[in-house]
Amino acid sequence: MKTKSFQDYLNKRLNKQEIAEIKEQAQREIKILKSFQKILADMTNEYMEKNKIGFNELARLLASSPSQLAKIQKGEANLRLSSVAHLFALMNKDPKDIFRK
Repeated sequence: MKTKSFQDYLNKRLNKQEIAEIKEQAQREIKILKSFQKILADMTNEYMEKNKIGFNELARLLASSPSQLAKIQKGEANLRLSSVAHLFALMNKDPKDIFRK
């Protein structure tokens, strides 16, 4: 049996409360991701300003492409944890200090 849409599929498999809970969790995840991206963007821009480092120099220090650094600065990057750890180490930051703000 073919379903017409994903929503139809969900309606057949889950009740309204389960669907609402999934949507609510997805919205929380989006909010957390956006917040995390903003923290990294702000941290990167502050580091550049404080250390008088240009865009290309920071890209080189991070061993990152200019397009990836631009995404970080705009709060659009979707980074691996190892990339985040590299960024924090370069900037001499500890995650617990950043997330307590």
